[in-house]
Amino acid sequence: MKKMMMAAAAIGMTGLLAGCGSSGSAPDGSGSARIVDLKTEYASSLTPTVQYAGCDSVTNPSDTARKYSTQVVVEFAAVGDIKSVDVKLKGTNTNTYDSAFNKNVPSEQLKTLPNGNYRVIFDANSATGAFLPSSVGTQSIVVTPVEQDPRPVKAVTGQDKVPGGFYTELTINTATANFTIDSRNLRVIPVYRSCTLQNVAQPLKL
Repeated sequence: MKKMMMAAAAIGMTGLLAGCGSSGSAPDGSGSARIVDLKTEYASSLTPTVQYAGCDSVTNPSDTARKYSTQVVVEFAAVGDIKSVDVKLKGTNTNTYDSAFNKNVPSEQLKTLPNGNYRVIFDANSATGAFLPSSVGTQSIVVTPVEQDPRPVKAVTGQDKVPGGFYTELTINTATANFTIDSRNLRVIPVYRSCTLQNVAQPLKL
């Protein structure tokens, strides 16, 4: 089991993580966590802030193998004796989620970043005709944590926007307890049935 320790613990993790649904602590004090960011490889707007997007298909992909793929990146901070993390993608318009959007990641498989945070990367592939979770109840996309760096963010124009959007939910499992946090207060990502890359040659530098 891997003990997750952040530099932030030295300045008081309890205060850092207190407050909203994107942060929380185990009831017995055995761990704390905070969702730092949820993003994808696509952005539908850049101002006033970047609006990330999920694309069920891309009409002009720079890599044809990724025509039906959206990379989803979850970054979070954690401290304590963490055994594993359950990572889910959930839709805002439904309380259900498919097992394909629910992965348990042992602590030793989490990517540790230079800033002390942790990162999980998923690849959502809708080639089977299923879609990212938003208002849709059941899914069949295989979403698997992958060992790779985040893909460059690309500007897209989205068509046929699905009502709602998706967010991430993390269940932090310590040796003695568990607790759940989600990104709804931080970020909800809209989903489009189809996207067109605005500039295939120039990924955004974010």
